[in-house]
Amino acid sequence: MVKAHIVNHTHWDREWYFTSADALVLSEQLFTEVIDELKKHPEANFVLDGQLSILDDYVALYPEKLADIKQLIADEQLFIGPWFTQTDAFFAHGESILRNAMIGIFDSKKYGDYMKIGYLPDTFGFNAQMPTLLEHAGFDNVIFWRGIHLGEHVASPYFKWQGLGEEASIYAINMPQGYGTGMLLEPTSAYVDGRLDPAIDFIEKYSKTTEVLIPSGNDQLNIISNFAEKLAEINKMGRHDYQLSTYQDFIQYVKELPDLEEYRGEFRSPVLARVHKTIGSSRMNIKLKSASLEQKLLTRIEPLLVIAKASGIAISERLLMHTWKKLLEGQAHDSLAGCVSDPVAEDILHRMKEADELCDSIENTIVKKIADDLSLAANEIIIFNTDLHDFDGYKEIQVVTEHKNIHFPAFPDATIVQEEFIPSRENVLEETPAGNRFIEEPGYYVLQVRIKVELPGLGYRVIAFEENDRELDSMIASNDVAITNDFYKITFENGEIVLEKPNGERLTSFITLEDDVNAGDTYDYSPLAGDVAELFTFSTANTEKSSEVERLILTGKSDFPLDRLTKEGHGDLQIKLILEVKKGSELLDVKVEVDNQIKNHRLRLKVNTGVKTDYNIASLPFGYITRKPVVPANWQETYSEMPIDIEPLEQSVTLTNETASCTVFTRGVKEYQQLDQDIALTLLATTGQLGKPDLAYRPGRASGDTTKKGHVLIETEGAQLLGKHEFTLAIYLDDQAFDEHKTAERTKAFNQANVSYQRQPFNHFLHRLDNKIQKTERRLGAKQTLGMLNLPKEYLVSACHPSYYTADKYIIRLENPTNTPQKLALSDMSFEYVNAIEEVVANDNNTIPAYGAVTLRLEI
Repeated sequence: MVKAHIVNHTHWDREWYFTSADALVLSEQLFTEVIDELKKHPEANFVLDGQLSILDDYVALYPEKLADIKQLIADEQLFIGPWFTQTDAFFAHGESILRNAMIGIFDSKKYGDYMKIGYLPDTFGFNAQMPTLLEHAGFDNVIFWRGIHLGEHVASPYFKWQGLGEEASIYAINMPQGYGTGMLLEPTSAYVDGRLDPAIDFIEKYSKTTEVLIPSGNDQLNIISNFAEKLAEINKMGRHDYQLSTYQDFIQYVKELPDLEEYRGEFRSPVLARVHKTIGSSRMNIKLKSASLEQKLLTRIEPLLVIAKASGIAISERLLMHTWKKLLEGQAHDSLAGCVSDPVAEDILHRMKEADELCDSIENTIVKKIADDLSLAANEIIIFNTDLHDFDGYKEIQVVTEHKNIHFPAFPDATIVQEEFIPSRENVLEETPAGNRFIEEPGYYVLQVRIKVELPGLGYRVIAFEENDRELDSMIASNDVAITNDFYKITFENGEIVLEKPNGERLTSFITLEDDVNAGDTYDYSPLAGDVAELFTFSTANTEKSSEVERLILTGKSDFPLDRLTKEGHGDLQIKLILEVKKGSELLDVKVEVDNQIKNHRLRLKVNTGVKTDYNIASLPFGYITRKPVVPANWQETYSEMPIDIEPLEQSVTLTNETASCTVFTRGVKEYQQLDQDIALTLLATTGQLGKPDLAYRPGRASGDTTKKGHVLIETEGAQLLGKHEFTLAIYLDDQAFDEHKTAERTKAFNQANVSYQRQPFNHFLHRLDNKIQKTERRLGAKQTLGMLNLPKEYLVSACHPSYYTADKYIIRLENPTNTPQKLALSDMSFEYVNAIEEVVANDNNTIPAYGAVTLRLEI
């Protein structure tokens, strides 16, 4: 006889094929019934899915229920949190996953205690660093479902899961048959013999334990009424011992088990459940916007808020958390994955639009208030360094000026890399003390200028330009088809892009674009039988060059059927590919502008790395994972979908051997495949349906609720992504093997922020709030030059943000994405070690663990 810990819960998708508004209407009655049932039955308990956002939504409707909720939590009947939303674990940045826990835990305190469990019941697989992230958020356990291969990863569903390093280790509890294993809990022989006992037998066969976990709940499922009475009846009928329990009780049981297995690695194997291995390219517009917002928050807004506090500008961390929430609501597993209906996708993108606007307005407020406090002249520009090291290199700044006859005396190599001329306007109202008058406003230029500048760490400096007798150096168009710097020479020869290294090695067909039919849905790409990918060809080529920057610009247009799957209609695919090399930069910048006017297709960019190897290395939070592209033969016998070797990345992927390496850095492109010495990155995989049955990579039922009786297939015309899309990448080629630390440094360089501000009179709408932000009457106390921190260059910064809990402190997180612990020598700094939720922790060795991070709290 096995003791079954039966835990009553609901899995609450905030949005899916239904919207968050729909879910709110459902919760309005269901959550009320949960509260009533728990009050009526003090012995009962209920798990509210592990995400706080759904409770916040409910309490906004029913503030009078807050006292009952707090009491039920205190009585350990209702379990809430710890997440703000049920996070995706592959396509969200590691810092976003941490913010999800940080904000969920912070906000839960208004209700009471939170569930100290890394509870992720439906996420589509897990990156190998989840133990590291969870431990850093104060968890020592995780409960999950998808991605495990029992018998290969581990023998038992109860084990210890280690991060890539040696120090992070958590207790792992897998639900092999999902969070709905014991749903409904009917005291009937049909239920006990047909569902409950077979599930217990299955789990016991693998676990070999005397106690097992049986979650009882499902999507949007209500609390089970009279739970104890039903269990008593079931105990009279079944072969096992069935007990009302909690996740916490079962975790304690697992912690006391002797000789638990240990596992290190990711969970991405579709054996007992689908993980949708090609979902990394579904609804790319959502993934691109999510990644863009992550970088804006991490590299601009959060450190700028720290600078603001040091400059006497009071902007609450609550506004920062509010902005993060807008993003995190779109990073739930269904939302960020993209397997949602069109109305939901519109909601996600609207919330991200709001987050983007919040970011811009916060930045606008900070930089203008500092510039106003310094009384900067129109020819002065304040340049910010949001990194925590002193900076000596190139920044791009925005300059607004009446003409280009200017120069920067301290920066003779300043170069215009982009320019826009705004023509003059007549009949423009000018308000003066003597009255209103109408004038002709002169034309002006908005310039992007590249300069080599030194900047203090976490601070700023002011520079100035002057009028000159000649124009500032700028890009000159040419019909040449070659660009070069000290690292690369790139030419367009006979319709091919050719790269030449300084050692003379040539890579032909260095970058190619190919397009094939997508017969899949919003869960998975699927090839069409007999289809062959078509190579995209470029018809025109030209260059733009200056002394600092050179660009090769290729354009082309391919005629395809409007619908590549049905071959009906006529459409076209227009692409502009811009390759850019800069003086002093070892990165080859790549921009792909796509005007997509065709449906049901997949577009991939392929990089010929020239590196012969049988494995690849992809980035993930605080580290890198090595994968071999292998698809098992006869996979249908074991897997619920093909374990295709199309894989996720956080920000980079590398092919390497002992003598060479090639790394591609991405912003929002999250899916790749190694094809011999090529890296294929998916830019688009468009489709018109939420779920389809019988796909080549995913035989059988359709994914999603469309598979169930009485549910119809849902069209997703919006997932065809007609219109314009932009992708930015960078490529680095090395004559040495892959180096983890240097690759992480290059990732930081690729994502460095260019933040500058000019108090100019020409256009008060380049920043939306410029004409509304009032100059403070009193002096804020901003310094002419500010440098808050200069860390040694060897330390990699993962985050810098204001403390959530203490107004006069800020947080920095240092990561170590290598296999060797890194000594932390900061004797000249005063700080305390904390974790991500700002609990004080010990670090007796003063080290950043291998494939780990440390968080420091400092005074502003």
